[in-house]
Amino acid sequence: MLLLLTVLPFLAYKFAVDLHRLLLKNQAIIQQQTVINLSYILENRTDLWALQIQAGNPTSQLSHLNLEKSVLWIVNEYGQATYVVGHLPNYNSLEKNNDPFSLLGHYLIKTFSAIIPYTLPYPYPQSKTPEIALIRQAINGRTFQQYRMDRNNQPVSLMSATPLRVKNQIIGAAVLEQTMDSLLSESLNYFYRLIGIGGLVFLMVILGAIFYTASLSNRIVRLDKDVRNTFDNYGKVNQLSFPDTRIRGYHDELSDLRHHIYEMLTQLSSYERYLKQLPRTLRHEIHNPLNRLSMSLSLLEKDVEHKQVRYSKHALEQLKQIIASLSEASSIEDSLHSQSPEPFDIGEMLKHYLESIQETNDKKEILVDYQLKPETYILGDGFMLEQLMDKLISNAKDFNDHQMPIKVLANQVDKMIIIRVQNSGPRLPSGYEKQIFDGMMSIREVNADDQTHLGLGLFIVKLIADFHHGNVEAHNLINVQDNEPYGVEFKLELPIYRLTH
Repeated sequence: MLLLLTVLPFLAYKFAVDLHRLLLKNQAIIQQQTVINLSYILENRTDLWALQIQAGNPTSQLSHLNLEKSVLWIVNEYGQATYVVGHLPNYNSLEKNNDPFSLLGHYLIKTFSAIIPYTLPYPYPQSKTPEIALIRQAINGRTFQQYRMDRNNQPVSLMSATPLRVKNQIIGAAVLEQTMDSLLSESLNYFYRLIGIGGLVFLMVILGAIFYTASLSNRIVRLDKDVRNTFDNYGKVNQLSFPDTRIRGYHDELSDLRHHIYEMLTQLSSYERYLKQLPRTLRHEIHNPLNRLSMSLSLLEKDVEHKQVRYSKHALEQLKQIIASLSEASSIEDSLHSQSPEPFDIGEMLKHYLESIQETNDKKEILVDYQLKPETYILGDGFMLEQLMDKLISNAKDFNDHQMPIKVLANQVDKMIIIRVQNSGPRLPSGYEKQIFDGMMSIREVNADDQTHLGLGLFIVKLIADFHHGNVEAHNLINVQDNEPYGVEFKLELPIYRLTH
């Protein structure tokens, strides 16, 4: 729309130039006919016509001729002027015109003609001394027209010459010169007035279009911002602070779209709350029946030795684990949303945690490289960070092929804490480097511990890392010698928090 409005002034200027050309052409034709009429009168009643001209009362055929803004020359066959009547004033009619629309139109035309390399059209030859060529052409028997130009190469008058004949012999010429103001006094005034009014209308239209477009763009940007703020990094409804603009008085397609999105997000938020409460509800509702079923199977196992009883108990334990995993993910997510991060010494926390890991595991199974300085602080929660480390180490144990020990490395690089957990074993499939942190995503083919895994462990890792304003990523470890992957590394980056005293 704005592009169309940008093109419109140039189209309007082209129309104005063509209209100006048409006016000039019509006035030139009228002046040519006037000169021809003069020649006919002079051939028949020279004395009568001269008396009427001097009395200021020309014949009816020449009533439109304004001798206050035009000059009539009569020349003989030698090109000498024998009679001159009228005068050419040196003024611009537009300067006396107080009509603001005409002045505006004249200014617009002049401005565009200066910007665009295209001058206003004049359909006949131009010269600073046109009378020489005019008289010569008329004595030679040809009606001729030419513009007189000033020092600035602008036309000031139009001259027309036609031969005077007596008994089919040329005895001289009649030359009529009229100022541009007299040629186009009324027509040009109306023309400039039309351009001025059109310019004002166009200005109002383009200002209205710009205001409407800016308002529409601002509403679209605000809609996009509100929608993006509604969701968190995981695509879940974070907070439904999405105002419905119907109360603001908008009644158009965009307000309808915003209202429909608002209703959709409201329903989505309600459904999400239902899904978040579902694991807790299931755990609460299924807990008692599962306990009774577990007790019954235990009693039955004492009386009956059958493998189906053991299978049933194992399936029952798997069901309990599934419900516990779902409830754990939901509980951690709610806990992260409800508490505020606080600064704590990660150096001391990691030191005690890694010492505990080495004590509870075989030293050949887990190697620790700890290089953090004491009193190194980050913003978050130490207990949550221990849960994150438990998940990463547990994941490394599940996939470790025991060809190499699991490595846990912690060091500081610039203003970041870098924690790496490495294990040898199967490689990550291509494209799963980020997907493994999504909920319900697992790439395990066989459960080494014969347990059910829902793919929520690394999802919890991602939740806790985001809570600490950190980043966690996974990639394959590549052997430099044969360029083949031999394991997987999980890298955790946490920003250091500077305490202010």
